[in-house]
Amino acid sequence: MMKILLLFLLPVQVSLLHSELPVPQSVSLEKDLPSQTLSLTWESDASVFDIEIFRTELEEQVLNVSVLAGVNPGSGRRAWSWRSEVPLQCTSHSVRIRAREQHAVSEWSPLLTIPGSDLPENAEGQMYPQDKVVAVGSRLAFCCILPEGQADGRMSYMNKDLTVTMLSRRTLGASVDNLPASRATGTNIICSTPLHSILSGAVVFVGYAPHDEGLQCETRDLVSAECRWSKGQDTNLWKRAYQTQYTLNGRPCVEAGREEKLCRFDKWQDSWTLVATNPLGTVQLNDSARLTERVRLMAPRSVVAVPQAWNASLQWSWAAQRCQSLDMICQVHLTNRGRTHTRNYTGVGLSSVFLDGLMPDADYSVSVCCASLHNFWQWGDCSTPYSMRTKMDRPEAPDVWVSMDTEDTGRVLWKPLSVSASHGPLLGYEVSQREGEEDGGKSLFLPQNVSSLPISLSNSSHNVIITVAARNSVGLSQRSAVPVPRFRADLDPLPGSKLVGGGGDLNLTWPVWPNASHGYVLEWAPTCCSGLCSIQWMKVLDSNTSGVVQSGSLLDGERYTISVFALSHEAAVLLQRHHGYGHELVPVQPVGALSAQQSGSSVLLTWDPVPICDQKGFVRGYRVYLTDASNPVVADVTDPAQTSYTVESLIPGSYKFTVKAYTSAGEGSGATIAIKMETDSDMLVVEILVALGIMSCNLIIISIFCYKKREWVKKAFYPEIPGPKLTAGWTTPAGPLDVKSPLHSLVHIVESPEWETGKGTLVPVHEEEDEDSTSQNIDVDTDSDEPALLRYYNQLVSDGSQSNHVSDSSGTSTSSVDSAQTQVTYTGIQSPAPSQAIQSPTPLHDGQSPIFSKEALSNGYRPQMQPTVGIEGPGAGLESDPQEDSSNVGYKPQCSWQVDSEAEVFSGSLGSPTSVTSSQFLIPEASEGRESSEPPGTWFQNLLSGKF
Repeated sequence: MMKILLLFLLPVQVSLLHSELPVPQSVSLEKDLPSQTLSLTWESDASVFDIEIFRTELEEQVLNVSVLAGVNPGSGRRAWSWRSEVPLQCTSHSVRIRAREQHAVSEWSPLLTIPGSDLPENAEGQMYPQDKVVAVGSRLAFCCILPEGQADGRMSYMNKDLTVTMLSRRTLGASVDNLPASRATGTNIICSTPLHSILSGAVVFVGYAPHDEGLQCETRDLVSAECRWSKGQDTNLWKRAYQTQYTLNGRPCVEAGREEKLCRFDKWQDSWTLVATNPLGTVQLNDSARLTERVRLMAPRSVVAVPQAWNASLQWSWAAQRCQSLDMICQVHLTNRGRTHTRNYTGVGLSSVFLDGLMPDADYSVSVCCASLHNFWQWGDCSTPYSMRTKMDRPEAPDVWVSMDTEDTGRVLWKPLSVSASHGPLLGYEVSQREGEEDGGKSLFLPQNVSSLPISLSNSSHNVIITVAARNSVGLSQRSAVPVPRFRADLDPLPGSKLVGGGGDLNLTWPVWPNASHGYVLEWAPTCCSGLCSIQWMKVLDSNTSGVVQSGSLLDGERYTISVFALSHEAAVLLQRHHGYGHELVPVQPVGALSAQQSGSSVLLTWDPVPICDQKGFVRGYRVYLTDASNPVVADVTDPAQTSYTVESLIPGSYKFTVKAYTSAGEGSGATIAIKMETDSDMLVVEILVALGIMSCNLIIISIFCYKKREWVKKAFYPEIPGPKLTAGWTTPAGPLDVKSPLHSLVHIVESPEWETGKGTLVPVHEEEDEDSTSQNIDVDTDSDEPALLRYYNQLVSDGSQSNHVSDSSGTSTSSVDSAQTQVTYTGIQSPAPSQAIQSPTPLHDGQSPIFSKEALSNGYRPQMQPTVGIEGPGAGLESDPQEDSSNVGYKPQCSWQVDSEAEVFSGSLGSPTSVTSSQFLIPEASEGRESSEPPGTWFQNLLSGKF
C-alpha cells in the first residue's frame, strides 16, 4: 500500500522540484559564421544551467552540458557560446536551456533553432567551409549539401575518398586530420556522385602563423630611419587577403619587400615595435638604439681622379649635409688586371684622398665606401666604380745573362719585359759590349720582339762586360750589365749531384764565394738540346747560398744541366754543375745491343745503357726477367754502371731473357733476347773422366786394403778345409782307391759272389752290362766336374758289429755283409729332384736289387749322423743302435753334424758328403719354410761351394 502511495506522490514531488526554479527568460540565440560559433544569452537568478544542442532535422543530440554562467555587468544578462566543429551552414541546430540549483531544475526553455543551408528552398548542392584558413596539422570538418532529389554522394580531399556520415537528409559530413601545407592556390575538397559527377567543392588554405625575426633600424643620412627584418619561415599563404600585414610603431609598412622586409620613417626614434599579423597568428618584434650608433652611410657621389705616372688624386662629394661633420673612415678599392687592393683613409667629412704607388701606363678602377669612425656599425654603400689610366714612364732595366757555347762564342740573353715593367709600349732593346774599364764600346739596337744576341770574342778579349737597356717613347731604361763568364767544359758534375725535384722544384745550395759582390746566378738548360736551346736563369742576392728552381720552368722527364755562377764586378766564376729532373718519367727506349753468350751452364747477358736523352730520369738499375717462368725476376742490378749479368745453373733448353732499365717512376720498355742452351761436350768428357778417375781410385784403395788384409780376407771368406781324420782302426791302410769312371756318372753298389765268403767289394756297373738300367727313372749327373777316376775311402767299423739288411720296398733281402760294415764318403753328391727319384726298384744282374730303396732315394741322402746300417745277408732285418759306439761311428768333417732335427735345418755346407761321381751336394736344399732359419754367412758359403 505504501509503495502505491509513493508512486502516486513521486510525480507530484518531481513537479514540485521543477516548479521551484523558474525557466530562464529572454533566451536568445545568435550565430557567428566566420568563427562557427553559437552565442546564447538569457536572464535568470540561477547560476548553473543545463544546455542541450540538437541537429534539428534528425533530432540528434550534439551537446549536453552543465555550465556556470555569470552576469554581464553591462547588460545584466548571462551569456554562453559554443564553437561547432561542423560548419553551422551544414544543417539546422536547435538549443534549449534550463536552470539548476543543486538537485532542483527548472523546465526547459523552448527550442531555439538556427537554420542551416540544407533547407528545401536551397535546392542546389553546396560545400562548406569555403576558403577556410587553418594551421598545418589541424583537424577540419567538411560537409556537402546534396542537391534536392540527390540520394547519394561522396567526398574526396587531395584525390582521396573520405569517410562520410549523414548530418541531415541532404547533408554529408567528413573530417580530415593532420592537414599538410597547401599549395599556393589552396587545396580543393570535392563532393561528387558515385559516377564522379562533381556536385560542389570548396578550397582550404593550410599554412603557418608569422615567424618574422631580426628587426634592426639604422640611418643613412643621419636624419631618417630604415628598419629591416627577415620574415623567417614562409607562412605558405599566398592569397593576398591572407598574407602577413605589418605595422611599425603603429604605422602600416607598405614598403615591406618579399624576402628582406624594409620599412622607412622620416624621423629617427630610439625605439621601434613591429607587429606582423595573418589569419593564423601574430608576432611582435622590438629594437632600440641611438642615432649615432646606427649609421650606414649612403654611397659618395661625383667620384673623379687626376692620375699621374706613379700616383693619382681622388675626390668625391656627399648628398647629406650632416655627413660633412661626421668623423668617418673610408675605403678605396683599386682594381688593376683583375686584382683588387684596398686602402683605408680617415677624416672628418672625408671627401678626397691621394693615391700613390701606382704603376705607369696602367688601368685602374676606383670605388669608395665610408662609415662612422666612432661607434662603427656597418660600411656604407660603395660608389660607382671610376676608371682611370696612369701616365707612361721609362721602362725598368731588363734581366740579362750571357751563356757561352765555346771559349769564343756565346749568346747574350735577356728576359722580355712584362707589360707592368715596360711602363708603356716598348720600342726595342739597346745592347752594348765593352772590355774592362773602357768607355763606350760597340752598341746595337734590336726590336722589342728579340730577346737574345750571338756574340763572338777575340783571343785577346778578357773581362768583357755586356749591357742591355730597354727603350719606349718616354726614354731609355737603366742599363743592366753582366760580365761574360769563362767557358768551362771540363767541370764535371759533383758527386751525388743528381737532383730530383721535390714536388717538382729543384733545391740547390752552394758554398759562400768571397768575391760574389754581385750575387749568384743559377742557370739551367736542357741537357739534350741542340741548337738554340731555351736557357733560363735566376739571380740570387750575395747574402744567400741557396736557390730554388721552380717546377713551372721545368718539363717533366727533361734532363737539365744546372750551373751555379758567382758574380763580381769584373768576372763570373762557375762554382758547381748539376744534372736534374723536375719530375722523372720511365725510360722511353730499351737498353741497346742486348746479347747473350753461353758459358757452360751459365749465360752472360750484356747490354748498352739507355741513351741519356731517352732515360727521362736517373736510371737506378736494371731488372733481368726470364720469360715464361714461375718467378720471372732473375736479378735486380742496382748499379746503373753495370751493363752485364751472368745467369747461372741453367739446364739445356730454350730461354728468353728481357732486360729493363728503371727510374724512380718505374720500368721502361725492355729488350728481349732468346738463347738455346746446348749440352757442353767438353764438360761431358770431363765429367766421364772424373767419374772414371774416382772409380779407379776406389778400386785401387780397395785392392790395397785387400792386399794388406789378405790373411784376414782368406780366413774370413775362404778358410782352409782340413783333411779327414781316421777313427778306430782300419785293417787296410786308408788310401785312395782308383776306380774307373763309368760312362755315365751313376754308380750302383751290387752284390757279388764274394759276399757269401764275407768279403765285400764295389763293382761299377756299366750301361752295356745292365740293359735293364735304361728303364729306371734315374737321371745322370752330366754336370759333374770330377775327373773320370773316382775316389772313395773305406772305413772299417768294429768287427763285432752285426750285419744289417738293406731291402727294397717289397721287403726281400738283396745283400748282406757278415763281419763288417763299410761306409762310403762321397763328395759333390746332389740329391735328385723329385722328378728324378727312382719310381720302383729295378732288378740288376742275377736278380739282385739295388742297396738304396725307393724310400731312401726319395727322402734324399741322410749323411753320417744316421744310424749305422749293417748288411748281413738275405732276410736280415734293419737294426740301429744310436747308443752303441756313438762317438766312433761315421766320418765327421770339420763342420760337426748336428742331430737329425738340426741337420734338417742346415742346408748345403762345406764338407758335406759328396758322391764320387758328382760335385753336387747330396744334402737336399732347405725348404721354403726353413730359408729364414739359415745361419748367417750361409749365402757366402753357398757361393764358394758352387750352389749359386
